[in-house]
Amino acid sequence: MKEKILYLVTQSEFGGAQIYVSTLALNLNKEKYMVEVAVGQPATEPWLKELENNSIKVWRLKHVVRELNLWHDFMSGWELFFLFLHAQPNIIHLNSSKVGSTGSVVGWIYKKILRKKLKIIYTVHGFVFQEPMAAWRKFYYLWSEKIASQFRDKIICVSEHDKIIGLNQKIARPNKFVVIHNGIDLKNLNFLPPQEAQQKLTTLTNLASNTNQQKLWCGTVANLYPAKGLGDLILAAEKITAKNKNIIFVIIGEGQEREKLENLIKKYHLENNFFLTGNLKQAASYLKAFDIFILSSVKEGLPYTLIEALTAGLPIIATTVGGNPEIVENNINGILVAPHQPAQIATAIEKIILNPTLGDKFKTNNLEKVKQFEIDNMLEKTQKVYNQNN
Repeated sequence: MKEKILYLVTQSEFGGAQIYVSTLALNLNKEKYMVEVAVGQPATEPWLKELENNSIKVWRLKHVVRELNLWHDFMSGWELFFLFLHAQPNIIHLNSSKVGSTGSVVGWIYKKILRKKLKIIYTVHGFVFQEPMAAWRKFYYLWSEKIASQFRDKIICVSEHDKIIGLNQKIARPNKFVVIHNGIDLKNLNFLPPQEAQQKLTTLTNLASNTNQQKLWCGTVANLYPAKGLGDLILAAEKITAKNKNIIFVIIGEGQEREKLENLIKKYHLENNFFLTGNLKQAASYLKAFDIFILSSVKEGLPYTLIEALTAGLPIIATTVGGNPEIVENNINGILVAPHQPAQIATAIEKIILNPTLGDKFKTNNLEKVKQFEIDNMLEKTQKVYNQNN
C-alpha cells in the first residue's frame, strides 16, 4: 500500500521552500508514495497549478499566514487538525517556520488522540530567527522551534550550517538532525542564450534603451525580502558605477521591499544602471544574461538560485551566510564576502572584471561543482528518512 505524504508550507509565493516542496512532490517514487500539498494564502501561484495538472491534490489553507497574527495563528491550529482528519496522511512533512511549529504540535495531538501511526518531518530552510528582526521576534521564533521540535521525528537541514545552528541553540537532540542538500534536475534546466536573455530582459523591463552587449551585466534572482540584503547590492552598485558606468545590475523577483529598493535606486541616481524586473516565469532561464551572479543575502538555507547559477556556469559572488559556503568555495568557484559589506561586493566585482582568467576558472569549476547537487541524491536521502523507524 502506498504511503501518503502531506507537504505543508506557510506561503505559496515561489521561493526556496516552495521549490523544495514542488521538487519532492513531482519526483518522488509514485509507486511507493501518494502526495498531497497544503499551502497558506494567497494560494494562486503557477507552481500549484502545475502540481494539480500532475494529479497532486492541493489544499489551500485560510488561516496559515506568514506574519504573526493572534486570530489566524489560533485558528490555523484547528484548520490543520481538520486537514489531517480529512487527508489521513502517514507522513506530515513541514516546511517554513510558522506552519512548521503549529503543524508539529497539532500533528502530535492528532496522532495521540486518534492513535494514528504518523511520522512528523520538518525541513529547515534557514532558521527564521537568523533573519533581521526585532529581538523579541527572534526570541519568539527560537523558542517556537525548541518547543515544536519536541514533537518532531526528524529535522532535515538543507545545509551543515543549519544543523550547527540547531545544535548550538539546543533546538533538538543531535540524533533528530539529518543534512540533505537541495538538489535540482540538471538535465531539465533550459537557459536562454546570453544575447537572447539580455534582449528579453531589455524588452520586458524598463532597462535603458542604450543597454547593449558592451555593458557588463551583474544580476540575481531573489524575492525582494529583507533577508536577501538587496539594499547592500544597491550600495555596492553605487560604489562601482562611480568608477565604471558600463555596469548594469538586474534583480529578477518581487516582494515587500520593492518601494524601499526603488527609493534607494533613485537616491543614488542609479536609474540607468539598476533595474527590478519583477517576477518572471522560469526566472532561471534568464541567468545567462548575467556576466556575474551576486547573492547578497544576510540569511539563507541552501539557495536553489546559487545551484542554478552553478549550472549556468556563471562567476559567483555570495555572502558567507547559511549554506552559501557549501556551494561556493572562496577563490575556487567564486568569491565569498561578508554580509552587510557593500564595499566587499564592489571589490569582488572589480576583481573579476580585471582578471578574466579568474572568471573563466570560476565558470569551469562551477560546472564541476554542480554535480554534487543532482536531484537523485536529494530524493534518495529524503526517501531514506521517510522509511526510517522512529
